[in-house]
Amino acid sequence: MRIELKKLKVVNALSEETTCYTAEIWVDGARAFLASNRGHGAADDFHQVGVVSEASVNAWLAANRQPTHFGDTVLEHTLEFEVAALITKTEEAKRLRRSFKKQLVVIDDGKVFGYPLKGRSMSAVADAVRRTRPGIRVVNDDETAVEQAVDLLIAQSEQAQS
Repeated sequence: MRIELKKLKVVNALSEETTCYTAEIWVDGARAFLASNRGHGAADDFHQVGVVSEASVNAWLAANRQPTHFGDTVLEHTLEFEVAALITKTEEAKRLRRSFKKQLVVIDDGKVFGYPLKGRSMSAVADAVRRTRPGIRVVNDDETAVEQAVDLLIAQSEQAQS
């Protein structure tokens, strides 16, 4: 089952306890739900607009995704958890792409690093960095590397919070 967010709009100014957002949830290439959260700490609202039910998506996610552990409590992966993870990935990718204007972003030894451009071209900075670190992967011009960098940044953030 492929779950995607489309037309995501996050309103940070209204996000208090939870992320305030609206989005369309697509399952296997078809629009399945309209999703939203008002940002006041309540659960997400999912309004079914396709043939796939929230219960069937939750059952598939519980069987195919790792559960979440909070101390001794184990929570099955649900559509709400999946949407939260997709929002995090989308927002982190936007933040990372914005940084490309001012820095060269690379993956080196499983970590993400940024090198300021300071008026130089990206290729000049990349060449200089490659001279000392030949194994780097430049993220700025590689969409697959952007996805990998986002995953690494989210994992690093989760480890720091543990």
